[in-house]
Amino acid sequence: MISNDITIKYRYLFLIIVANFILQSTIFQAFKVNQVTANFTLVLVLMITIIYGIERGLFTAVFAGLFTDVFLSMAIGLNLFILVIIAFLMFLLGRPLFTGNKWTLVLLTVFSTIIYHLLYFFFMYFLYKGVSFKLVMTHIVPMEIILNAFVCYVAYSLAIRLLDRYYMDQKGDYNVR
Repeated sequence: MISNDITIKYRYLFLIIVANFILQSTIFQAFKVNQVTANFTLVLVLMITIIYGIERGLFTAVFAGLFTDVFLSMAIGLNLFILVIIAFLMFLLGRPLFTGNKWTLVLLTVFSTIIYHLLYFFFMYFLYKGVSFKLVMTHIVPMEIILNAFVCYVAYSLAIRLLDRYYMDQKGDYNVR
């Protein structure tokens, strides 16, 4: 269950966004499967929105989308806009559904990945960028769904473990071995 007293400072969140951008654009590119890599930025926006709420989710969506658009994208503002929409959807639909079950988070990741690519294709089509809908939906999306779901499952498991350790340290509610 999500606790309402969980918070993260914006400066730490900004550092996480910058680290995510640097890692996604460099090191994580080496972990491609069939020329597809996980969308760590999408997973980050999803998890921050689910765990910390809409305010921090939108902060993450705006800055992560801005970094991606300025440095990597074919169209400025496109990723920012799509990530903001996904943050709103996850707040409205995902946060009430999510009760701490990792598999619910995996299903929300699948939903977010499909929405991300449908919106991306829609805007690219009207911007006259040559993107094949068939290629995207048959080659890229299925592989990215699997990769994003795996990354989200592992990242959520690690995040919960770190949050539990933090709360145990704060309360002094742990056994010294």
